[in-house]
Amino acid sequence: MCMLDSFIPLALAVAPNPLGLPSNLKLTTIPIDAYTCFELWLPVAHGTLSPEEAMLLRGDRTRLEDICAKLTEFMGATLTRSNAPTHDEPLLQAPTYYWQEIRSVLYDAGRAFDAIAVTYLPQVIYSSLSQDSGLPAWTLQQAGWSVSFLALHPIATGFRAEALPFTVTIAFGQSITRSLQTIPIVASQTCLHGR
Repeated sequence: MCMLDSFIPLALAVAPNPLGLPSNLKLTTIPIDAYTCFELWLPVAHGTLSPEEAMLLRGDRTRLEDICAKLTEFMGATLTRSNAPTHDEPLLQAPTYYWQEIRSVLYDAGRAFDAIAVTYLPQVIYSSLSQDSGLPAWTLQQAGWSVSFLALHPIATGFRAEALPFTVTIAFGQSITRSLQTIPIVASQTCLHGR
């Protein structure tokens, strides 16, 4: 439910409504908190976009950048470039609180984009290794948002969306990793004998 006096104003929260129902776009709702959300159109996987759908994505970019700028200013963001399937290169030395700094890095890299895709990343806890001891540990990854940049390329039947190899992660705080000493749980004698 998007509230009127929420962090994301209603005018920004609602995606534009096209005249016809887009067949190659999916309307998605992205949560901000328990009471706030915003909508955006995302291309379906491997779909060809009509000229009207491409125009809808291009026209909605400014609204989505305003939302990303507001989240970045409040929580901070990191920018990475994917160099390989398992390696991401940080492009900023520290989290930034200025969306314009992210735009400047992309501009300097010569990467223009036509549209934005945003994905919600829920808070998760997963097993990992402690960097200090190499022992098993648990990592808490804070909830946040992943922002992708899309280039729209003309093809014979319309447009094709291509994700640029840059990702912005907006989140409050860094991941936390802790080693936890596991204590084996032993059933008591009464449990074993059914008493």
